[in-house]
Formats: sequence, C-alpha cells, structure tokens
Amino acid sequence: MKNLLVLVFALFFVVSCAKKEDKKADEGYLAKVGNVVITKQDMDNELASMPEDRRQFYMGKDGMGQLLEDMVKKEIFHQEAIKKGIDKKQEYLKRVEYLKKMALIETLLETELSKKIEVTDKEVIDYYNKHKAAEFTDKATGKVIELQYIKDELKKQLVMEKQREVLEKYLADLRKTYKPEIKAVDRKQ
Repeated sequence: MKNLLVLVFALFFVVSCAKKEDKKADEGYLAKVGNVVITKQDMDNELASMPEDRRQFYMGKDGMGQLLEDMVKKEIFHQEAIKKGIDKKQEYLKRVEYLKKMALIETLLETELSKKIEVTDKEVIDYYNKHKAAEFTDKATGKVIELQYIKDELKKQLVMEKQREVLEKYLADLRKTYKPEIKAVDRKQ
C-alpha cells in the first residue's frame, strides 16, 4: 500500500512539474532544470502532498535541502522520460489510468473510514485488561508488559481493527446498491 502511495504521489508530482514550465525564470526559484523552475511554493506543495511519516523525513534545514535535491532528480528523470516519448506510450498511459483509479478509491476509503473511526483511551484500557493474561504477559517470566509501554501501538491496532470492520460494512452496503454480478472464473483461462 505504501508503494502505491509513493507511485501516486510521484504521478501527481510529474503532472505538477509539467505545469511549471509556464513560470518565469526571474520568479525567485530555488533550482532550475532546463526551462522548469522549482520554487519554495513547489516545495511546500510537495510536502503537503506527502503522508505524515514521509513529511517528517524532510523536516529541518538538512531535510529541506534533501527535498530540493530529490525534486531536482525527479525533474531530471521527468524531462528525460518526456524526451524519450514515454509519456505517449500505451503502457505508460495504462499505468496512469490504473494509478488514477487507485488514488480515487484510496481517497474515497480514507474519507469514509476517517470520519467513522475513533478509539478512546477507555477502549484501549478495556482491551488491555481483557487480554492482559493472554497477550501482554511473558509466558517464561510471568511479567506483564505495562500499558504505558504499548498504549500507542495498541491504539493503532484497535484503529486498524475498526477500519477493517467499517470497511467490510461499507462494502456490504455498496454491494446492495451496485448489485455486482460475478460469474465463476475457470483458472485455466
């Protein structure tokens, strides 16, 4: 899933780079590759489009320098791909359509799941207490792992479980709406 996100963000970056050619060279850019300039605003946009964990990688003075270098590298590859006509090839166009579809689906699911998922501290504590003996006790020593050390991970686990449940219910509701017809598939085909 993370690889898909990286590909989707790379796709959006490529599209945004294509629009940069209209910028004037004297606009106050940080880097220039051919006729394409990279500005502070471009860097801010790039950061805003990233998932939080990746954004953290680029925080700080050294991180921003690395981000600019990474954007320059991407632009070099982008221009080379255009020069070689890869943007016109059927294989590329199919991949773009696939990535657009996956990005649309992912955005839908993020929207639907995020507004329906919340795990409270009470739920974490209740889960911990209920499963302490089976899941949070070292069998060899009998020592119990204290909640304070695993609370964040446990909360993430409970969020993922709730997401799965909400996703299954959402899909079941959508199946009622769209009524898919699935024929048996012969594995020899």
